[in-house]
Amino acid sequence: MRQSWHGEDWVFAARDGLPLIPNTDYHEWKRLLKDAGLREARLHDARHTAATVLLVMRQPTPTVMSLMGWSSESMAARYQHVTDAMRSQVAGQLGELIWDSAASADQALVTVRYDSLAAVLAVAEKCVTSRHTGAHSSSGVLAALAELRAARPAAASPETANETKTETRRLTEE
Repeated sequence: MRQSWHGEDWVFAARDGLPLIPNTDYHEWKRLLKDAGLREARLHDARHTAATVLLVMRQPTPTVMSLMGWSSESMAARYQHVTDAMRSQVAGQLGELIWDSAASADQALVTVRYDSLAAVLAVAEKCVTSRHTGAHSSSGVLAALAELRAARPAAASPETANETKTETRRLTEE
């Protein structure tokens, strides 16, 4: 009786376990991509994708090395790629640390000197109300400017006044 499986530990093997005919894996890979409706890619690109998916999953480097068959961490650096989503997430986390984390996601708090805010409001209102601005776009901007104007403190606290004077003096001394 003839044995049908010849296990020789090939990474890619024919159905009987014998080595593939050269380019069989290439043609099979291309067929799999086409059947799945995916873009053209090299078989080696799948290794980069797998390593990057493990990075996205936040798997520890030793685990990734074991799964991918690497003996050095430099291979992880070569194959794992930081995605745009990961960059956005880090930027968001950094923003939360810098800005007031108590503010809601759509309302970040920013500290601006009183005189700077007054100057910007005056210029913005002048630009919005000029005859070159369309009425349909200016109503929203005017409402936002009115909200900013209303949010200004009626009288600056002694601490704020001192800070403003100090800043003004520094600017004029330079």
